[in-house]
Amino acid sequence: MPLRRIDRWREIRALELVDSGEEYFPLLKEKISHAKHSVYLETYIFSGDSQAEEVAEWLCQAARRGIDVKVVIDWIGSSAFSFGEKFDQAGVQWRFYNPKWFGTFGFSRTHRKIVVFDDHEALVGVINICSDDLSMFGKSIAGPRWDLALLASGPVAEKVQVAFLRQWQRLQIDAFKPGNVIKRLLEHESPWTSKHFMPVWGSVKQSLIAFIARDNLHHRRDIERSYLKAIGQARQEIWLANPYFVPGRFLSQALIHAAQRGVRVHLLLGHNEYAIFDWATPSLYGRFIKAGIEIHEYQKGLLHLKAMVVDDRWATLGSSNCDPLSFLVNHEANFVLVNHPIIKSIKSKICDRSRQHARQVSSSSYASRPLFVKMMNWFTYVALRLLVRLIAVGTRDRPLSWQGE
Repeated sequence: MPLRRIDRWREIRALELVDSGEEYFPLLKEKISHAKHSVYLETYIFSGDSQAEEVAEWLCQAARRGIDVKVVIDWIGSSAFSFGEKFDQAGVQWRFYNPKWFGTFGFSRTHRKIVVFDDHEALVGVINICSDDLSMFGKSIAGPRWDLALLASGPVAEKVQVAFLRQWQRLQIDAFKPGNVIKRLLEHESPWTSKHFMPVWGSVKQSLIAFIARDNLHHRRDIERSYLKAIGQARQEIWLANPYFVPGRFLSQALIHAAQRGVRVHLLLGHNEYAIFDWATPSLYGRFIKAGIEIHEYQKGLLHLKAMVVDDRWATLGSSNCDPLSFLVNHEANFVLVNHPIIKSIKSKICDRSRQHARQVSSSSYASRPLFVKMMNWFTYVALRLLVRLIAVGTRDRPLSWQGE
């Protein structure tokens, strides 16, 4: 493997695929209870429901026995969070990220879902700290939420921990002292470029994993580039699952070009959760269907998975949606895998859900939409992307005062 890639990729010691909250929360409890030194958690939603209350108690118990427990939660996503006083009393250190609609970081949110245990195990995925059948506000949703996470052991966990601690450092009162600024500039990792991405069909045979964390300073395009690079190298099949699918021109064209060169492209997309996406996303269907791309809209419950599998050899899974908020504004975190058996397991789960819980969009049903619906699809898509581009202006990573007190 070329030296230029060694610092980005790690050999996989142990890897476990975790399916939804039913598997995730018992595993989280086990790992927190067995932590010896530290537990670091960053999430978009830390709700106030019974499941979140249990997680809060596990974290407090760890802090009481002397474990270094740090928690970063998003101010908007965790608006129902109610455990601040409990955390303070137990010794859990916690911070809100960007505690205003337009705060020091503009509209930027932390959308990551990561947990690191003792710097050698890390959970990265799509699962927030809330019940599968409740929204971030504690209200019932239309069926259970489906999402996944990956538990990785070994050196890659150190990369996840570094990303968390950089985020933690950004949120300190002294974050912009000259010495701290210089230290961060010297320590930052350069953005991912073509030379860093592992080829889907390369000569490397071992199972490897990389962690990609999007921010608004050095790594604004890293996750999007990983998608584009893998799609461009696909030879056989692409399975992409995403609940909020409003891609820009580059990603849309990459999928269309893949289908036109004979790659089988399947999309499993969210439906019936947020009206704005139900209106905006179908504006893309015409070109996709014409190119031969299969589109499946999730019907039973809520799709929350953000993942892509290419040729059974490459996969990414994490918090990033394929929409302008994730690609232009939010802090995100994904694992990328090559040459590991779990890649086929991720694909198998997406395929099964497509067959059992989704409806395929046909060319005839799409073409028969009323003119008003067609116009609303186009208008909503354009308006959504323009709005987020306006929001993204000035969204940069700067220090943020601590709001946990």
